[in-house]
Amino acid sequence: MKKLFSLFTLALVLGFSSCIEQNYPVWEGHVVEFQDAVDRTPAAGLTYPRITVANTVGTVNLRVNLVGKHRPSDEIITYSVVADGTTAAAGKDYVAPGTLTIPAGSSFGTLTVNVINTGKIGGSVDLTLQVVGNDEIGSSANYNKVQIRITR
Repeated sequence: MKKLFSLFTLALVLGFSSCIEQNYPVWEGHVVEFQDAVDRTPAAGLTYPRITVANTVGTVNLRVNLVGKHRPSDEIITYSVVADGTTAAAGKDYVAPGTLTIPAGSSFGTLTVNVINTGKIGGSVDLTLQVVGNDEIGSSANYNKVQIRITR
């Protein structure tokens, strides 16, 4: 009889405890971030990673993540060149349009930088990029910058 009473009590405790409503907070915001900033360790003395490429590489594609719910329409995301930490010259060392698109229903977009082959040998220049977002989508405070080092 003790075993039956113990099993019945255990069943009641489990039955009533499973009905407790859990109200976990849900974040409803949207931000964008560089995947490389999430995956890679920051460069020495910097708070963001450095990606080294040769000036003969042609195109560098950087994945930009949308953190939050998928959007019902395409989102145009802006990014900027950070003057502090950039020694590369636009049009001479690289071409970058300043925007990228995250397609509707997607979590990712691609930022494309075209690296110009200057034909020079020796040395390097740096291009530091910061994803900005748009009117409805901000940028992640911790993962919004990445640097591309173009070696010659």
